[in-house]
Formats: sequence, structure tokens, C-alpha cells
Amino acid sequence: MSQVQEQQQKSICSVVLVGCGFPLRSMGWYHAMQILDERIPGAILQHVVEPWYMQDGASKGCPGYNEFHEWRKSLLKEQDVAFYSNVTDVPKKEENDGNGNTVKRLCIISARTADNPKLFADCLTIGCDAIFLEKPGAPTVAELEQMQTDAKSQNIPVYMGFNKNVSSYLVQSREFAVSQQQPCRITFWHNNNYNESELPECFERNAEGMLKNMAIHELALLVTYYGVKVDTIDRVIADKEFSECQTFQGPSSGKKFTDFNKLKFEIITKDGISVNVAADRCGGDDSVAIVTANDDNTELARYTMPDKATIDNIPLLQSKYGNEAMPYFFAQDPDYCKLKQLVVNHLLHGFALDGVATINVAAETLKVAEYLTPLLQEQLL
Repeated sequence: MSQVQEQQQKSICSVVLVGCGFPLRSMGWYHAMQILDERIPGAILQHVVEPWYMQDGASKGCPGYNEFHEWRKSLLKEQDVAFYSNVTDVPKKEENDGNGNTVKRLCIISARTADNPKLFADCLTIGCDAIFLEKPGAPTVAELEQMQTDAKSQNIPVYMGFNKNVSSYLVQSREFAVSQQQPCRITFWHNNNYNESELPECFERNAEGMLKNMAIHELALLVTYYGVKVDTIDRVIADKEFSECQTFQGPSSGKKFTDFNKLKFEIITKDGISVNVAADRCGGDDSVAIVTANDDNTELARYTMPDKATIDNIPLLQSKYGNEAMPYFFAQDPDYCKLKQLVVNHLLHGFALDGVATINVAAETLKVAEYLTPLLQEQLL
């Protein structure tokens, strides 16, 4: 038996999921299902905190309430998973599980962005070895930097749910661009599959805005791989023909929300690096990296997420989890698995975290998003 196999028998990664949300629609639920189905070797889901649907009567009658509690009851019968309404109700971390296995605890926070700072602070009180925080992490840079400071004071690493940082389409597009004998630029294009009639609810639910939510993945790529920071940006040019910025009234709150429903722009750094980002809430289910020649903008190659192997596997995932699930779960399924597996393997065995973004990257990315939003709105409104 190898040393790694022996270590696997002696170490387990106990997961506390904070923010399950609406089954079939919320990312927290899909994180849970990938772990429960043993698709993340070494990880065991033991605790679920659902701050909204587990409140006494507060969310009863809201969309997803019945679906969540049906799912919860089924797990209570079939799995050894405990449910809580508050993070502070989760038992303190034990160093071993009573069977001779060393326990590493990973808190996965996949809640509403506005709730993350409080939930994050509570996770630090129950004992954990690492935190996996879904993008963008917090509503503001100041809040995210405070979270960063608090975690650092306890020596708790924080990894971000920027799954595109480890996706094959990113690697392929960058390798192709480097291999060319001419200067190239890449456009990172992100599509969602909302109908136009769904945009008011989308704007309300993602009130932090497109650049802090949907397109935050692309901004993280720019920060990680292209050296983009607020103080390295020279120019930002919006594509006015493509982009649209609209205002809708939220169906639940009645408040008005102004945001981009589609957006395309070019960033040129002070070092002369040019890279493009595009996002369309009603554009489909995929993400694309398009490599073009600098001189005449001729398209040289494009790489798609999901790739063919992922697309071929979607019918199997649909039959397993249901056709009603959000399509992007399946389109990005292997990358969600890969990212969590990298974090779990690092916790259990010290393996490398190739491409995994830390909270430091998230803070820089959020700064870029806050900088770009008013700049682009000014160009488009």
C-alpha cells in the first residue's frame, strides 16, 4: 500500500456547506450533490447550514421552501448529514472522528453575497482548516479585505470558487496564443441563458451587478493571468454597439436596479497588454475564449466551455439530477469538481493548488469590478 493510500485511510475532509439554497437552482445545492455522490474523493458532507429556508417561518411560502425541505428530509433518511439555521450551531471541529481518522474541516460558503461577511466570520468561530468561498466573496472591497485579515489572523487559507481559473478552455486558448508567430489578443466571452422576461428577477437577485457576479470569473482570469489591477489599467473601451445597460423593477422588493444585460469591453494595461471581456445574460449556456490577430482582428481559434466531452456527458447528468436543474451546472460540472478536488487534495495531502484563486486574487478582482462599473456605465448611458 502506498503512502498516499495509507494517508487517505487516515485523513478525511469534513465539509460544512453554508448556503444550500433552492434545489436544482442554487450552486450550494450542486456543491452538496457532487460531494454526496462521492465525486470529490476524500470529501464527506456532514453539516449543512441554510440561513434562509431553515428560519422559523420566515421563508415559508417563498419559492424553493418546499423543495428544500423535501430534499432535507430525504437526506435525513438516507445520509448522515445534519442541518442548521446558523453557522454557530455547528459543533466545534474535532481533530479525529473517533475511528482513528484525522479530520480536516472545509467550510464551503455559497450563500447570498450580502450575507457572506457574517457567515464567513461565524465559520472562523467553529474551527476550520480552510474556507472555500463562492464569488465574488463580499459586496465590497472593504468587507472582503476585512474577511481576508480575519482569516489570516487565524492562519486559515481562503480559496475562491473561480472555476474558470482551472478550466481546459483557458489553458488551450493561452497556449495557442503563445504559440503564434504574431501578436494576439483573447476575448473571454461568458453567456447565461436567461429569457428577457426573467431579467428583472435576475437584476434583483444579483443586485451587486454583472461585473461583481456573472463576469467576475472573467475579471479573475485577467487579474490572475494578465496582471490586470486597478493601478495597471491604462484604458477601458466599451463596445457601444453590443453593450446594453438597463433599469428594471425588482419583482419582490419593488426597488429599481440598473445593470448591464450584455456588455463587451477592452482593457489595455500600462504594459500594453490588451484583453477583451464580453458577457450576455441572454446569450446561451457556454463560455468561449476567442483568439484574434492584433493587426486585423482575424479570428485564429476559439475554445469553448463546455468542451465536447462535457457536452457528451450532459444527458447523463440530466438523467441523474433532473432536466430542471440550471444548465450551467452541467456545462461547468467537471470544473466544479476539479476545483473542489484540488482544495481537498491540498488539505489532505499537501498537493499543489494549480490555478486555484485565493482571497487575495478575489480582493484585486473586486477592486477591478468596482472600478469598471461606473466607468462603463458612463460610456454607455
